[in-house]
Amino acid sequence: MSDRLEFRWAQAGDFDAVLGLASQLAVHIEAAPPPLTRQRFETWYVGDDAPMRLLLALRGTSVLGMIAWTLTHELYSAEARVYISDLAVDRTARGQGIGASMMALVMAWARSRGASKLGWEIWHKNLTAKTFYESLGASMDEETLPYGLALDDA
Repeated sequence: MSDRLEFRWAQAGDFDAVLGLASQLAVHIEAAPPPLTRQRFETWYVGDDAPMRLLLALRGTSVLGMIAWTLTHELYSAEARVYISDLAVDRTARGQGIGASMMALVMAWARSRGASKLGWEIWHKNLTAKTFYESLGASMDEETLPYGLALDDA
């Protein structure tokens, strides 16, 4: 197995590895197991027409990390922005720079598409994530307040 870290877009055959990382993330933030199905995974994350981008970090054939995002555009400001929905590194590979490498790749991807900002949310008790993002130079966005509206019938 190669010690070199490589990155590639998610493929249909990556479902089990991605579900495993999503499950680790859910445990970390005290959430229920992810209800991700193979069909939803392929619809939302695989292929050029998928609405979400999903980049994987691998050593050899082992998927050690993932980061998912989407590009948005605001009409009022005419600015493109990237929203990161998930970032997870396998518990056995944390502290090796994998998360920082994935963030750097997303930043480069965003810049290449004219985005002016990256945004994401973290669970309020996830101090590990807070420390990680602050180590990259990120700070809480004081200009916006997060809102949510549950769609119980969805």
